[in-house]
Amino acid sequence: MRYRHTRYQGARYRGKRRPSLFQKIICTIGIVLVSAFVIGSVYQRRAAQQPSSPSGPQQNAVNVTVQNRPSVNPIPNIPFPPSTEPGTEPEPAVTVENTGGFELPVEGTHGIALVNLRVYSSAGSDARSTETVPAGTPFTILRESGSRVLARFQDGGQGWVSKDDSMVNLPDLIPSMIYRNSNAEGSLMKNLGMELDGITNHQLYQSKVYNGKLEREEFIMPVQYRMAEKIMEAQRLARERGLSIVLYEGFRPHDIQMAVADALQQLARSNPDTRLSIQKNGFNISYYINTGVSSHQMGSAVDVSLAQVDSWEERSFHGNAVAVPTSFTEYFYSEIATDNPDGIQFSSNLRYGSALPEDTSTWMPTPMHELSYLSGTFTGPTKTYTSGAWKTALANGTVKRAEFWTAGAQTLQDIFVAADMEPLASEWWHFNDLAAWSTAQKSKAMGAFEVGTQSFSMVPADAAAFAEHTGNTAS
Repeated sequence: MRYRHTRYQGARYRGKRRPSLFQKIICTIGIVLVSAFVIGSVYQRRAAQQPSSPSGPQQNAVNVTVQNRPSVNPIPNIPFPPSTEPGTEPEPAVTVENTGGFELPVEGTHGIALVNLRVYSSAGSDARSTETVPAGTPFTILRESGSRVLARFQDGGQGWVSKDDSMVNLPDLIPSMIYRNSNAEGSLMKNLGMELDGITNHQLYQSKVYNGKLEREEFIMPVQYRMAEKIMEAQRLARERGLSIVLYEGFRPHDIQMAVADALQQLARSNPDTRLSIQKNGFNISYYINTGVSSHQMGSAVDVSLAQVDSWEERSFHGNAVAVPTSFTEYFYSEIATDNPDGIQFSSNLRYGSALPEDTSTWMPTPMHELSYLSGTFTGPTKTYTSGAWKTALANGTVKRAEFWTAGAQTLQDIFVAADMEPLASEWWHFNDLAAWSTAQKSKAMGAFEVGTQSFSMVPADAAAFAEHTGNTAS
């Protein structure tokens, strides 16, 4: 069939004839219906993507879900303090006077429940318990009274909790100390200078976050409240010597403890030198990394070193002046040599030891967290959790000072012993607070949580205003 070509609305049309008026109307109606269907579908999809609001649309609204206090950890990162109802925000004072024994007021300090923590209606001994929050629950300390502190939780609830069952963030209270949480950056843990698989140079957990009380980024490094008081005394003694404590770790999560223990055991199975380096003279692996629950999980231990401070600068933290180090030199750490003539043989012909100078007054025996006999305080084990047992063992000759003991390590020990803490026979850097350990033992602390990366530190005046606004008293 032959077709003829003509024009229809300016376009070339191929067909037998022009379309009739009826055909034009039908075509137009079809186009309108299809267009309406497509446009409606687009609007429905857009509407489905918008959050619903019972009070109508909001301009520049942020969709934030505020959860209740966590029952499991790690702690979720959600905003704190939580928003309050209109008209309930407290009016902060200008400055909170520091009436406690720390460098900064207790108010506004980041606290953490060491165990399942009872919350009381008041600070009085006859107060009723209103609820229990899980171990690992964070809170802000609003004030203290006797053996309790007033805690403000993530959901805005408040109540009094026991100091003995709580940990506090040391930077919030002692900003003049130097904080280096190596396990939260790149772990230094080794054995005989050898790396532990999956541990050495790895970030084992996160704990550095912006701190509102200090107005800077800082590690969250908690210990038991009672131990914090002793560490404050140790820092005071260090400062009298022109020194500062360098804190490498306080609380350590239990799962991290187990990961380090597994890595050290794995290396010991494949390397006889490693195996003997953690078994020499009656020691065992638990003296270097506890295979159960250690004093680190109980908030009753610290790993520390020293720094010589060249200059201090007085700084104001919301009206409270504290002198902090501005120039310092950390004590030196000898690397582990395998050809030391005075070194120690374990299984192989290698002689392991520290290459130390004649003057060791600013030297530590080994690198921090060298998990082996080389890092010892004494030549053999002592009763770790018996007060003064190490002194008795040293006095009667049961043990001697370790082979690579230094004057710098002796200075560190003198400071911490004077502050009522006990050394560990196998690690020059480790000190225990036996009173805090005993409390944690009775409460069955396990340390099965992480501190998280959400700071509950607060400007002290804001914390005090929250306490005043809600009418909490110490009665």
